[in-house]
Amino acid sequence: MFLILVLLFTCVPALELYLLFTVGAQIGALNTILIIIATGIVGASLAKSQGLELLFKIQDQLNRGEMPTGQLLQGFLVMGGGLLLLTPGFVTDILGFSMVLPGTRTILAAIIRKTFFKAMQNGMKNGNIHVFTNMGQGFRTNHPGQEHQTHSPEHRVDSDTFEAEYHKKDEDQ
Repeated sequence: MFLILVLLFTCVPALELYLLFTVGAQIGALNTILIIIATGIVGASLAKSQGLELLFKIQDQLNRGEMPTGQLLQGFLVMGGGLLLLTPGFVTDILGFSMVLPGTRTILAAIIRKTFFKAMQNGMKNGNIHVFTNMGQGFRTNHPGQEHQTHSPEHRVDSDTFEAEYHKKDEDQ
């Protein structure tokens, strides 16, 4: 992770500066600055309109009782794309537009979702994911290959209420 961050904060700005100077030498400094300002303005307005559209979709799904997980992921992509579009540079603008425009954003969201689920499945296979539940006897931890471990043995909720578990017995017992 550290190597990725070092590359992001050193190589990307160096590439951006190189491209800005190269384009500036070809079309002129003023035109390059105008392009940077124009992409910032267009990007901000596009991010705002796409963000509002996603917000309305999220509200509609919540009103219907649905969980808007796909829309929330796309909302994060729009927000990140808007920030990248406000950053001066051509590489960040290309990535920002791909995160804000609906067609490419849907593709990126599908890739992120697929990568996330694959990582979750690998984590479950390796035993790196632990599930915490609250099933009657306080919080219990399910560790691979181990029985439930109870962390809170308190059974009394208040003076009139107790928490309890029951197990259905087989009929032949």
